[in-house]
Amino acid sequence: MKRQTLMALALCLFSTAALCADAKLMTVSTAAPRLLTLPTQLYSTVVNAKEGSAGWMFFLILEAADERAVTPSELTLTYLSKGKPVRVETLNAAALQAVDKTNYPPARLTGAAPSPPVFWPHAFRMQANVPAALHVDALDAKLRIAVGGKKSSVVQATIPIRTFEQKTALVFPFRGKGIVSQGGAFEVGHRNRSGLYAIDAIGLTDTYAPVIRGNDAIQDYAGWGRTIIAPAAGKIVHARNDRPDQPVDGKSDPAFFAPEYPDGGDPGNSVVIDHGNGEFSLLAHLQHGSVRVAVGDAVTQGQAIALLGNSGDTSGPHVHFQLQDGPRWEFSNALPAQFGNVKQASKGSYFDAQ
Repeated sequence: MKRQTLMALALCLFSTAALCADAKLMTVSTAAPRLLTLPTQLYSTVVNAKEGSAGWMFFLILEAADERAVTPSELTLTYLSKGKPVRVETLNAAALQAVDKTNYPPARLTGAAPSPPVFWPHAFRMQANVPAALHVDALDAKLRIAVGGKKSSVVQATIPIRTFEQKTALVFPFRGKGIVSQGGAFEVGHRNRSGLYAIDAIGLTDTYAPVIRGNDAIQDYAGWGRTIIAPAAGKIVHARNDRPDQPVDGKSDPAFFAPEYPDGGDPGNSVVIDHGNGEFSLLAHLQHGSVRVAVGDAVTQGQAIALLGNSGDTSGPHVHFQLQDGPRWEFSNALPAQFGNVKQASKGSYFDAQ
């Protein structure tokens, strides 16, 4: 095996083995810039069923081995279906600058700083909304860059776009009537790596009212204290129970965030269930002191695990649910999720989970 190929394989094993195996990254040495994505696996999901559109969202990251200035000038994205181009987009320097998050920390990949160190001078927020009939199954990305003021060159990667096949049969995390108050990225909702398809749900009364009193207190919400259940069987790999609930309705006060989330994103009291097949459920913003499970516990589908609360980065009592491919939300990829007892779980959808 050639030395160049060995170096590329070593690079794959070092940080993003799944991405290197799936994305057919070009063969490069560890010193050459390369492209990768967060999430490391992209899934095509329905954007608008009536219009027959599909889409995905991700960061396209330029990784470099040193801190020399890297200037991007053009990105060409070729949409592929069974290896054949079906659409081409080109972004010039101004368009790239508009979606660029510079000096993104590489520790966002796994939580640990890579060794030897690498740098992410540019991370471009990309999103696609395409006709589903195109059957796009890969993206060919070619980024033209100049490193350290030298002559420009092109960095290339082919990135697979998959259709997710859910293995876990899920039920909604609480019973009774409710409404989805926040959806995923394509509903102008959750946008982080593991939460692209996350939902927030508020419990309602039997007559679909959101509150039972008009005092503007969190206890006035119809869903406050509703039993949160395990959406599927599995093993508890994370359980937190010590965070206070946000006391004021309509306000997410940083004074009540956990110390490790000073800038927001705090899930508060939360539970993660490993379903044993590469799929993990995260349930967040649970009521202080209500979590009834501990790490290592086995749970069954429908088992009571906590109460709906208002802890963490939240402005009103609700449950946050997302399906992800690992135990830690900060370093996992988002997975699309469907529930057997709630057919429509998009923003603004009313439901009655039995």
